[in-house]
Amino acid sequence: MNLEYLSDVELLENFMPKETAQNILHEYSSIYNVVNCATEKQLKSFKGITAVRARKILCIKELVCRMQREKRQELKIITNPKDAIDYFSFLEDKETEEFWVMMLNTKNAVIGSKCVSVGTLNAALAQPREVFNVAVRHMASSIIVAHNHPSGDCSPSTEDIAVTKSIIKAGKLFNIDCLDHVIIGRQKSISLKQEGVIK
Repeated sequence: MNLEYLSDVELLENFMPKETAQNILHEYSSIYNVVNCATEKQLKSFKGITAVRARKILCIKELVCRMQREKRQELKIITNPKDAIDYFSFLEDKETEEFWVMMLNTKNAVIGSKCVSVGTLNAALAQPREVFNVAVRHMASSIIVAHNHPSGDCSPSTEDIAVTKSIIKAGKLFNIDCLDHVIIGRQKSISLKQEGVIK
């Protein structure tokens, strides 16, 4: 069977009854929205989606997310803010805030990245000790930090700026520069370096 010729309903029928697939597509407009936007609670509110079926759909979401992240990690050299934003673009569909740190060597090649904090819908506080615990273990020469704004508004908050300045200050003690802090939104992303927050 050539799966690419299946309709959206036919694809979803592999995970739920046909009527449920029709209802959920009517509600969310597309498979993309079903997989990326629907929470476990919202999925289970549809008749025909059991806890096991909801978990399978969430597993698909996580698989797609990891594939996107690994694809971004193929970009080895970070030369400008756009490279950093592209690298972390997998965060744009996250429902809660996540705070990540990317580790770079002396040639600005990516040697690893890690999520150091997961928050609520609008808060993912990260302490400098969490950031540099990871950076030191990877023997990073410099770092770039990133987090997402699930609201879609990527304007930096007062707290975002304060956290950035704390990380920069702590980095001087470890001789590890924080090159940028990027904020990922669904429609737009920004670099605090470009915004002038990081000199």
